[in-house]
Amino acid sequence: MPGLFVAFEGVDGAGKSTQTQRLHARLTAQGYDVTLLREPGSTELGDYLRAYLVDGRPLTSPAELLLFEAARAELMSTVIVPKLASGGVVIADRFAGSTVAYQGHGRRMDLAHIFWLNDFATQKRYPDLTILLDVDPETGLGRVRQRQIGQGLDPAETVNRFEDEALRFHRAVRSGFLEEAKRNPGRWLRIDGSRAADDIAAEIWDAVMRLVA
Repeated sequence: MPGLFVAFEGVDGAGKSTQTQRLHARLTAQGYDVTLLREPGSTELGDYLRAYLVDGRPLTSPAELLLFEAARAELMSTVIVPKLASGGVVIADRFAGSTVAYQGHGRRMDLAHIFWLNDFATQKRYPDLTILLDVDPETGLGRVRQRQIGQGLDPAETVNRFEDEALRFHRAVRSGFLEEAKRNPGRWLRIDGSRAADDIAAEIWDAVMRLVA
């Protein structure tokens, strides 16, 4: 399939939104046809499910997993596959790797089931490059709290399904991401997310340019 598919993964507060936006802006300035997405979301169904998933309402782990996969299946069929088929570039803020890390390692759900569901939802079309912005959970959650304070929010009153989990959950999630990076060395690139944003952006740009050259 033509086109280029790049996904960004990492724990909460790793810097994914900053780097996806920077890569999108730079590729667009270079004349590429680029679509920036976030998971779950970026479709009518995805945005509907995102609103339910992120606000901490009661939900069993199997139901949570299936809602994420439903949003992904819709996004894949209606946005990602058509964009790649036209030769465009897709940048995703989270993708299937997050399900492995959060539901598999964080929630301790059966990884074989998750791998099967990911294959089904993605039509076995995975990113050409997955950028893992790796930071320790303490750093990431600290960034999230500072962002909330900067937005005039009280972190103690802000509810989020994953951010409010115990630190051991976030450490398990990070371990899951690192394991996925080791399992897919040809398609995943781990980058130290604690470095300066400009340095991270430069390393990402070099990696992407090697794919489009």
